Amino acid sequence: MSATIAPVRALLSLALHPKRLLRLVAGVLAFTVYVWFAAVRAVPGVKDRKAAARKAWRERPRKRP
Repeated sequence: MSATIAPVRALLSLALHPKRLLRLVAGVLAFTVYVWFAAVRAVPGVKDRKAAARKAWRERPRKRP
C-alpha cells in the first residue's frame, strides 16, 4: 500500500525544516506545562470547596419522622 501525498508532504515539510519540528515540540511542551500548572493551582480551591460542602452537609437541618 502506498502512502498518500498529504502525509508525505507533511513529513517532508518537517524533515526539510527542523525549526518547524522544534517549534511544534516546544508548543506541545508549553501547552502541557500550562495545563499542569493550571490544574495544580486549582487544587487548593477545590479542596476548600469540598471541605465547605462536607461541613454544610453535616450541619444541615434534618427532618424528624
